[in-house]
Amino acid sequence: MATTATGCMLGDLLAAEQLGLSLFAEQPAARSRLVRGARLVWGNDLDAIADDLVLVPVAPQQAHELMRTLVSPGWSGGSRIVALPDTTGEAARLRCTAHGHVILTLPAAADPAELIAAIAHASAQAEQALTQRLTSLQRALAQVLAAPVPLEALTVRVAQVCNAVVTLVSDAGSSEYATGPLPLSLLMPEVSGMEGDSRQFSVSGWHGLAVRLSAASSGRDAPAWLLAASTRDTFPDPYSTAAVFIAASLAETSLQIDLAAVRQERAVRSAVLEQALALRAERHDAELAGRIASLGVSFDQEARMIVIESARAFEPSRDQVLLERLYEQLQRALNEDDTGHLLVLRENALVGLVQASPGSLRRSLVKAAGTPRDLMLGIGRDAADVGHVVDSYHDAQLAIRVLRRGKDPRLSMCYEDFDFATRLFSDVGLEKMSEWAGDLLRPLEDKQTMLITLSTYFEHSQNIMETAEALAVHHNSLRYRLAKIESTLQLSLRDPSAVSSLFLALTTLAMTEAADGSPRPLAPGRRAAGTGDAKGVHAAGAVFNESPQRLSPHFGAAVGPER
Repeated sequence: MATTATGCMLGDLLAAEQLGLSLFAEQPAARSRLVRGARLVWGNDLDAIADDLVLVPVAPQQAHELMRTLVSPGWSGGSRIVALPDTTGEAARLRCTAHGHVILTLPAAADPAELIAAIAHASAQAEQALTQRLTSLQRALAQVLAAPVPLEALTVRVAQVCNAVVTLVSDAGSSEYATGPLPLSLLMPEVSGMEGDSRQFSVSGWHGLAVRLSAASSGRDAPAWLLAASTRDTFPDPYSTAAVFIAASLAETSLQIDLAAVRQERAVRSAVLEQALALRAERHDAELAGRIASLGVSFDQEARMIVIESARAFEPSRDQVLLERLYEQLQRALNEDDTGHLLVLRENALVGLVQASPGSLRRSLVKAAGTPRDLMLGIGRDAADVGHVVDSYHDAQLAIRVLRRGKDPRLSMCYEDFDFATRLFSDVGLEKMSEWAGDLLRPLEDKQTMLITLSTYFEHSQNIMETAEALAVHHNSLRYRLAKIESTLQLSLRDPSAVSSLFLALTTLAMTEAADGSPRPLAPGRRAAGTGDAKGVHAAGAVFNESPQRLSPHFGAAVGPER
């Protein structure tokens, strides 16, 4: 017997010989009508009686009055199921069926009270059978979660149970694990435009049910709906509806488990990479190298550190979302290419150790983010062992600094692209460069305005007008400051060697204070209200052995400890 949550199908009642019921005239979908019980009718007051109850007149007079009500012009109660004695006039019964009502015929000698009791008993049996059937269904659907691809196995099993096409659909309209063709371009506008967590639809001959999956994953391409559809007019029936809801609950569970596993793996990889970047005096850690190898990155092959930052001035509300999305996209691209990697988000940058050449890294970034015009990519040297990971990281950071300073239209740079002075900086090391930078800039250590002016001047590629605008001062005032800086440092900003030395010193300054964990700076060109042109912007005291403070954002990306 086909069962539902609280009743049974009319066809099953007709098949029960003890009831003696028969269908007066065949009607579309009549036998699949849900019946939850029966009700005696004494008059024509039908408003309070649900349409899934069989109406049983107590006497012939009530039967005629009931039929007149059902075919009257003012009737608005929809299609009803009515059990009438076989002595009732055929013409009256035909009029009722013509108005969409389902007319059942019962023997004239039948007792209405016994009929109602028999229907109630059949419904009770149906509910008991339903409980057993739904329990069996839930167990069968849950078992498929052990399959290698749980969601695919789940959609296949639900499709078999419902005799329908089943798929998972994202908010963007992309289908996954579809068991057959569906016109999603027609169905999804109907589904997404409805309210609630479950939505029945009927579009272009397709009938079905869509159940919203809880936010188990992020991104527009993550599964958001479990959708089941068929061209049958009777779909979804109550049993199919129950199957779809059970499957949706199991799909949510599977997605939550996958998401938890991804987060756990991400945390492990991030922790291992952070540990590698924290190596200082003792740089040869065999245990750490083994942990990195167990996560898919071997130092027997080419492995490089990368740093990816926004090419524009950093804005947390915009770029943190951008970098989080890029993290997922790049990780997906590297996994598809079977490329070993460890990734971590550090302040305003995406940082990673990747088993790939510079060319492969650039291709992976294009694969993940398309043409990344809003991103800068710095690639460090090949790390021969775990102790050189931090060196490669500094190379990548230095590449970003050079890209920001220069007028080169490229948005990526690797260690091999460095010019002579930059290669010297990279190979000498941050500790020694910090000493030299301190010696060069020491005359400015108590002159914050000059130091900020100088860093902003280099940040804007020595462009007077752009620097003046960023500092909110007149260009003549800027020229006066630069002249004072030249006098204080006893050098000329028109001397190429002086320009190169100052750039490397300022870069060292920023990288040193970042390594010491200094706070992040104000955004480029912005200052706190009432700060003037230097107040509220920190100088780089770390190089001068004072409390670490900040220079300019473009010289201030976070880096790991140096040699």
